[in-house]
Amino acid sequence: MYQDRSLVWRAVFLYTQGMKSPVVELIKELVCAIGPSGYEQAVGEIILREISSFGLVSTDAIGNIVCEIPGTHRNAPRNLFVAHQDEIGFMVSEILDEGFLRFIPLGGWNPVTLPSSTVDIFNKDGKLVQGTIGQISPHFQRKGEPDTPQIESMSIDIGASSRSEVIETYHINVGSIIVPSSTFHHNENTDVLTAKAFDDRIGVAALIELGRRVAAEPVESTTVLAFTTQEEVGTRGAEVLSHYIHADAAFIVEGAPADDIPGGPQSPQTCLGKGAHVRIFDPTHIGNPQLLQRVRDIVHERQICIQEAVRKGGGTDASVIALAGQGLAAIVVGVPVRYAHSHSGKIALSDFKNLVDLLYALGEVANNTGQI
Repeated sequence: MYQDRSLVWRAVFLYTQGMKSPVVELIKELVCAIGPSGYEQAVGEIILREISSFGLVSTDAIGNIVCEIPGTHRNAPRNLFVAHQDEIGFMVSEILDEGFLRFIPLGGWNPVTLPSSTVDIFNKDGKLVQGTIGQISPHFQRKGEPDTPQIESMSIDIGASSRSEVIETYHINVGSIIVPSSTFHHNENTDVLTAKAFDDRIGVAALIELGRRVAAEPVESTTVLAFTTQEEVGTRGAEVLSHYIHADAAFIVEGAPADDIPGGPQSPQTCLGKGAHVRIFDPTHIGNPQLLQRVRDIVHERQICIQEAVRKGGGTDASVIALAGQGLAAIVVGVPVRYAHSHSGKIALSDFKNLVDLLYALGEVANNTGQI
């Protein structure tokens, strides 16, 4: 039965690529929304609009959103799927007398990517003011001076000439949030998307698509979709969620950094267009062996493309979700993202499709968690 359903969904997906795809439009809306850590409200509004008809929806004080869709099998497991709403960004920390802005990071940035890049500052009127992260011209650079300053010594130029102009004319204050300026682009020939915030709006989009699919074609297991906040500044939303969520297995859905770029490892494990990312290990979490084997069995049965990876760095909400209650079997899956944690990343829609197929398949068979 699942084979017929998979073919139907695959046909729908392929058909929509020849027109204005609702999936692409959803991804575009999510990645273009402004929502750095602690300021995810605009993203949350999109999520609530999309999932309101799927099942029972609840929120908590930190901004987590949870949607529960009952399964068809009374004694089937509860599967928890988690994606975080926030993106990395900045916050204005100081307004200099000359009209320049100092800023602090919200999340992990590589300073190399920042000089001369453009950003959008969200002012108190809810409007965007564009600025440029300043960089000394090579004409004025002193011999021996480092090419890339540290973030604390960088400043943003919005064209103001004084502190009072920043506040009174541009309506920017200390505490104003800042996000990268980035355009969304869909290459319709290759189905590669380019934009900011794929970490983790592509995970959010995957959960919404999973919910849509489960609502239309119910599965045996109960499906719990959780959209967490403040992951990029210390998995804070997931920490709150872990105190009250109940599940038998958890799947943390991420925009996983791709490593198939010049200067990357000799044998890349997370490549664009080669399937969904399945993480065996990172320094904050070890993937549950039984869940990993279940994923391997599913992708073999259903010809879903995945890429298994062992990571030497990074971490996700799995680091705290796995510690919920008396412990929760968990693994990390996701969509490969080139240039994650920068102004502009790239993903392949085929990887997104493989991921959603995998997530849906995990709920179709009642004993999917194995003997934990």
